[in-house]
Amino acid sequence: MKNERGKIGIITWTMLIAASVCFFYPLYSYVLVADAANSKQDLKNKIEALRSQIEKYQQEIDGKNQKEESVTNNIEILNADIKKIELQVQETELVIGQLSGEIAAKQSEVNDMQKKVDDRKKVLSKFLQDIYERGGNITTGIVFGNQSFSEYFFQAESLESFEGQTKEVLDQLVYLRDNLKRQKDELMKKRQEAEDMRYIQMDQENSLRQEKEMKDLLVAKIQDEKAALTQGMEKLQSELNVLQSLGNPISLEEAVKAAKYASGLTKVAPEFLLGVLRVESGLGTNVGGGRYKTDMNPAQWDTFKKICSELGIDPEKTPVSRRACYNRDSKDGCGGWGGAMGPAQFMPSTWMGYKSKVEKTTGEIPANPWDTKDSLVAMGLKLG
Repeated sequence: MKNERGKIGIITWTMLIAASVCFFYPLYSYVLVADAANSKQDLKNKIEALRSQIEKYQQEIDGKNQKEESVTNNIEILNADIKKIELQVQETELVIGQLSGEIAAKQSEVNDMQKKVDDRKKVLSKFLQDIYERGGNITTGIVFGNQSFSEYFFQAESLESFEGQTKEVLDQLVYLRDNLKRQKDELMKKRQEAEDMRYIQMDQENSLRQEKEMKDLLVAKIQDEKAALTQGMEKLQSELNVLQSLGNPISLEEAVKAAKYASGLTKVAPEFLLGVLRVESGLGTNVGGGRYKTDMNPAQWDTFKKICSELGIDPEKTPVSRRACYNRDSKDGCGGWGGAMGPAQFMPSTWMGYKSKVEKTTGEIPANPWDTKDSLVAMGLKLG
């Protein structure tokens, strides 16, 4: 239980509550009960409204998550397609390089063959020139008797044979040259086709990259929208936690009955129990808006979870008193711990010290620190 406040405050509240019970309760009983009922209904309506809004936010966030997952999958596919097209471009560039090398080799062969053709042409041209120049000398030799007709015809046949052979070699060289040129032209055509393919592939790559950029922008937009929705939902959740942490207001009639019940078992005056209850939690209207992981000393966690487990409640959703952060000199700005439970604000370890006594006193197992009667009985046992 929190440190006990000053006795003056408790006595003052005890006197006021006692006076109210003795003198004003019969007069205002109906009004108090009606106000409590209205307060409970208003609180319930607000909680339901917040839960509905939170659920809508969660549905929108779930939708954004699905959309983000879908777009992310598309981006992964695009990345794979981009990598594939990059490899295809690299392959095409290698093919172009290979074809360029083959074209250069063919051009070299064409040049060599052209040189041989030119050399043969020069030989044939010189030969024909020699024939022309020697033609007159041969005729003169026959006329003047220097050479016989048989020798003349032999020389003529030899020259004709040499001319034919030379022309045949020249024709072969020309054929080979032209064939090499055709091969070169075919290689150049293949290279042009490869270059055209490379341009197409690069266009596809650019298109894929642009599409990926659009998808990336869409994912960023979805993430921003999710962040905004999450922020809004957290704000609503915080408001809901505050409302839920207020607990169900206890009517004066209920408080008096619980105090008389505890007083009968512990022999502590009901007025005194009501005064302490008013100081601790405003008659149960404020049992704290904290959570054990953020506001409770970690040394108390296991005990708290054990209490919740025995009662069948979720420790993550069960409110405890908030940690008061007022010490600026401490490392985290707080310097103290919250974590008190229920209307009487017992700390988990303190409650466990009275739990079995409460169960033995009331006959109810397990004792519940959030139950008004159990908490007042524990308070009576502590103060008795």
